[in-house]
Amino acid sequence: MTIMFSTARCLGLVMLLLGLATPAAATPTAPELGHAGRWLTDKQGRVVTLHGVNMVYKYPPYFPAAGGFGENDAQFLAENGFNAVRLGFAWNAVEPRPGIYDDNYIAQIEQTQQLLARYNIYSLVVSHQDAFNESVGASWSGFPDWATFTDGFPLQPNPGFPLVYLTSPAQNQTWANFWHDHAAPDGVGLQEHYAAMWAHVAQRFADEPYVLGYDLINEPWPGWEYPTCIPHGCPQFERGALATFEAKVMNAIRRVDPKHQLFYEPSMTNDFGTPVWMPNPTGDPNAGLSFHDYCFGQNDNCPSNGLDRAAADGVVGLVTEFGATKDSAKLTRLADTFDDNMVSWLFWSQPQNQTPRHPQEPPTGPNLIDPAIIRPYPRAIAGTPLQWHYDSATGTFTIRYNDRRADSGQPFPSEARTEVYLPQSNYPDGYQVEIQGADVVSVPDAQLLQLTTSPGQDTVQVTVTRR
Repeated sequence: MTIMFSTARCLGLVMLLLGLATPAAATPTAPELGHAGRWLTDKQGRVVTLHGVNMVYKYPPYFPAAGGFGENDAQFLAENGFNAVRLGFAWNAVEPRPGIYDDNYIAQIEQTQQLLARYNIYSLVVSHQDAFNESVGASWSGFPDWATFTDGFPLQPNPGFPLVYLTSPAQNQTWANFWHDHAAPDGVGLQEHYAAMWAHVAQRFADEPYVLGYDLINEPWPGWEYPTCIPHGCPQFERGALATFEAKVMNAIRRVDPKHQLFYEPSMTNDFGTPVWMPNPTGDPNAGLSFHDYCFGQNDNCPSNGLDRAAADGVVGLVTEFGATKDSAKLTRLADTFDDNMVSWLFWSQPQNQTPRHPQEPPTGPNLIDPAIIRPYPRAIAGTPLQWHYDSATGTFTIRYNDRRADSGQPFPSEARTEVYLPQSNYPDGYQVEIQGADVVSVPDAQLLQLTTSPGQDTVQVTVTRR
């Protein structure tokens, strides 16, 4: 059966005006997400896709509200189709002295998470750093001074972040001491402090809705071992010191939060295309691999590297950073690649950068996104996706999926709804839908196209075109 669904422009305008008072295009997806193999799933068992942004405020006092993020910005993200935020905090701010926690700071991060939740936006809470600490060449102090041990190695040469990783003896010795669990000033190992800090943070989010999970550490750097990681990756470091460290963090979090997903990260060298060797550190069944895509050139193997590694361990693979540019053609190409791989992603906007040539701009709505990455995508599929694609030149979006649950292979009930987000900016005059195997149950021109599988059908094909 094929259905042609034409637009009703006046009705669409009324729906838009009515929607201005509430979170736009809010999906009724259940607030807790799990996974079935590589797929994120909601409580109905539908496969969920996330399109999100990073939000890490790198100036004291290190929380987004201090940089200006508020209600209007959360609404802006929702209205532009973003349903996830990678919400960063600084270890430096959580634990300003060994064993002493700033609960007021954690409360600020929690308040932003709660604000996002009111707009049905998931938060992936992340401990963020770039090059450890300002004293060893970082652009900001994500990790504390008291955890920074250089053993007298010189900072110079220091070209600034990110090249300082490759040049500074102090930078690399600091990481070496961290991986060897150097004792903090109170005699407790740095890794034990870090794991306890994470447990203290996670207990604040354990019962919050719309928490996707915890990203254990941003871009861990191997230290002096980094030359051995190019071009074939860091198998010894990732399977050894890094996995041991992240296992400590996972175990600590699990003592206070048994349900949210734990996203572990491989070495920073993987951001640029080296193979991923990082295993699931504890074998936790509710885990995922957080990886980044800053691969060079046209041959982008970052998504396949990360997804292949995730598939090997039966966990979710999530692109938690990409972009850091305003090159629209490049961003479109990256988003196309992610669609081809059917992977969820969180964008890093160029204004979020903080480098010697670019101070970070306020983390407000327009600074967190780029128009080039606003596109249609399946928010929730009552089945298992087989393929989706968006042609930005023509505005044509296609998706194909079956009606089987990703976790059991059993068919969904006929009333289960698939939800496809269709941005108004991509379809300014409305859209029409050609469908095989399903029925439209949403109003014309709805930003959230809703479908139910037709009786007797097990595969659905949808094509959306501009009117």
